[in-house]
Order: sequence, then structure tokens, then C-alpha cells
Amino acid sequence: MKRTRIPFATLAFLMFVAFSFETTPSDPATPDPHQMPPPQDEAANQRDIAHFLVAGAGGGDGRFHAFRAGDFHGLGSLGGSFGNRQLSMLDPGADPEAARRFLHQMPYGLTISRAAARHHVDALLLAAIVATESGFSARAVSPQGARGLMQVIPEVAQDYGIEGDLLDPAVNVEVGSRFVSGLLKDYKGDVERALAAYNAGPGVVDRYRGVPPYPETRGYVRDVLAQYVEYQRKAGLSGAR
Repeated sequence: MKRTRIPFATLAFLMFVAFSFETTPSDPATPDPHQMPPPQDEAANQRDIAHFLVAGAGGGDGRFHAFRAGDFHGLGSLGGSFGNRQLSMLDPGADPEAARRFLHQMPYGLTISRAAARHHVDALLLAAIVATESGFSARAVSPQGARGLMQVIPEVAQDYGIEGDLLDPAVNVEVGSRFVSGLLKDYKGDVERALAAYNAGPGVVDRYRGVPPYPETRGYVRDVLAQYVEYQRKAGLSGAR
């Protein structure tokens, strides 16, 4: 007997439609954009995932963004320019639930997963940034004053009107993921530039019109992308090497 396979995009759309018909209050209160969102129940978390599948992450083209391992070929050789290309998408058949299960096995994985869904950033990319920035140490503080899991500086939190303790993992990842999301939008999905700007600042990236020729920044971009590919492999996502 032949088995009918439903395309992944169709399944995601059906999930989104199903969740969209849930009843909502007739006069919902306007949320405070500076207030940390409350913890989500499982149903709300599933709705976030459905929205994430349909709305996409990163570059603003309405698609779920991830990368093929081949996109990172040559990053180990930093003698030349990184280039201004965008990293391409993973096989559309990749299972985001596999990434979610993998994340929930690591420290602060649920916090990272929820922040990624709220701000439409690839959760495994966020986890790779956390691993590179702090090694998952929520109490890490750099000599320059960067704090917490994503090594956020207080000025960035102030820009978003968030006054919470940056050593609180939920506050830190909220600020850091919003910053990453904004950088990805500013650089039209160019992950290399976004990561370089996260490390060295947008002004430096704009001045050099790409990843600056700083060994620290180039090493940072390479390390985050290598960690991202490793997390894809461990999560069992197709296309990871």
C-alpha cells in the first residue's frame, strides 16, 4: 500500500491555521514592549513553534533560515575576505522539533528556545553564540563589562529599555537575542556580518563593509559558525556535517 507523504511546508501551514482559530479575548490589553514576557505554557510554546515555522527566522524573507554545512567550507582559511554572501538554507525537510529537543538537553536550552521563537532567530545559532561567548556560564563578566550568557553590555539593554539583572539568564538571553535579530535584519540575513557586528560593533562592520580584519573578530565568527554546525550535527539535522 502506498503511503501518502504530506510536504513539510504544508504540515507547518496546517499547524499554523489550526492554532490561529483559537479564541482570543475581545479586548486584549496592549503589552508593554519593555516588559519581559511571562513564562509560556506548553500550548503557547507550540503556537510559537508553529508561528516560527511559517514566519521564518532571520533575513526577513518569510522562510525558516538555517545553513548547509557546505556554506562553511573555507572558513578555516582566513587569509582572504569572508565575502558578503548570505549563507543558504538547510534542506526544507529539516525537523525543527529535533533542534528543540536537542536544545532542551543543554543548560538554559528552554530559555534560548523561547527567546529564539519570540525574535525569529535560529535557536541553534543563539546556542552557538552562548557557547562561544560564555561557555554557558550565567555569571561570566568580561574585563570590558559584558555580562552573562551572551556577554551583553549594559548599554544594549538600556537601548531596549530593559532594566533587569543581566546575570539573570532569562533577561540576558532576551536582550542578546533581540540584538542578534536586529543585526540580522540590518544586514539582510548576512550571518557573518551580524556575528562580526555582535563581536566588534556595527560601526566597525559598516566601516570595513564586511567582517573587519581583526584576528579576534574573524576567529569569533569562525568559532560560532563551527559550533553551529556541530550543534546541527548533534541534533541530527540533515545537511549538517
